[in-house]
Amino acid sequence: MTIYYNEHMGSGVTGILLIISNILTFVVGLWAGHLSDLRGRRPIMLFSTLVTTTGAGIATFANSPVFFNPWVTYFGFLILFFGYGFFNTAATAMMVDLTTSENRRLVYSLQYWVINMAILIGSALSGWFFRDYLMWLLLACALEEFLSFWLVYFFIAESFDPVAAAKKAGMSIFKAYRMVAGDRAFMWYCLSAIFTAMIFNQLDNYLPVHLSNSFVNTSVFGLQIYGQRMLSIFLIVNTFIIVLLMNGLTRLTRNWRRQTGMVVGLFFQGTGFIVAFLGTTLTVELVATVIATFGEMIGVSFLQAYRADLMEGDSAGTYSGFFTITQPIASVISGLLVSVSGVLTNVGMAGMMVLVMIGAIWPAIVSVRMKERPKEVLSS
Repeated sequence: MTIYYNEHMGSGVTGILLIISNILTFVVGLWAGHLSDLRGRRPIMLFSTLVTTTGAGIATFANSPVFFNPWVTYFGFLILFFGYGFFNTAATAMMVDLTTSENRRLVYSLQYWVINMAILIGSALSGWFFRDYLMWLLLACALEEFLSFWLVYFFIAESFDPVAAAKKAGMSIFKAYRMVAGDRAFMWYCLSAIFTAMIFNQLDNYLPVHLSNSFVNTSVFGLQIYGQRMLSIFLIVNTFIIVLLMNGLTRLTRNWRRQTGMVVGLFFQGTGFIVAFLGTTLTVELVATVIATFGEMIGVSFLQAYRADLMEGDSAGTYSGFFTITQPIASVISGLLVSVSGVLTNVGMAGMMVLVMIGAIWPAIVSVRMKERPKEVLSS
């Protein structure tokens, strides 16, 4: 949709619109987290899927033969983002409720596999039909959101404890989040998560700039490979590797300590982007893709499972809502780095990625040690 906004409204307006969307998602996440601890996960999920259905329906109508208006389309997507912020926060809290420390890595690995399979299918469909069949794509989105409503309504039961909610009934949103902010292990993890998100963000931030400016065009079996196509290849290879190997790699690392999995994963993912920033040829970029992808596969289940361990209890929704602040902060810093990349050059940006990688690893280690220290004291 960024392409759509840029085409009909210009790049300057598009940037402002995307910032507004990110701010809305952030604010809604905080609100939804507190509400899901008071009202339950399922009511929030039901409400949110009706909201996202409405937003997608408005966007569909705004691109129909009888009516066309890009601003109404954006309004529809703004409503959709509003609903998604509610759903994502409540669903995250429900996953914490329904899993244990023993099975979380497996569950989150499966979730990540499903997400990447969806990305693979969704990217193929959108890339094929976006230009000529946008209205039908948006209609499919609206129907999919309505299907999500019925799936939650008929097949998903409530997971949170109403007794715990009754105890928190008088707690204001400010008091709830002040309590979360006092959890030092969680706050250190959030700091790590900001830098971790900055590593992930490079696919949408500096990597496209680097490939567009520095990639050496080449030909493979008569097909011309230039910067933009190399970015697509990076994404396709990344997704295919995850879909094919994620479950097997999870089994191979099932006995790893979580600190080991988090550090190894972040190290290889960051190293992959460092190699990508320094490389200019197809071979080097493919090697970088493989390194980054294996780091991503190793680290993501450890990181997500550990985050769920930190959120355990009757405040999982509030914790989940607080965690939503990490992505907007990471996006802003990543955007600023792109702005100064012309001065830093490829080597400078690779150096910045080293610092980002350290910023992701070090607070994660501090958090894990804080979390595990009470257990060590008790065992001794």
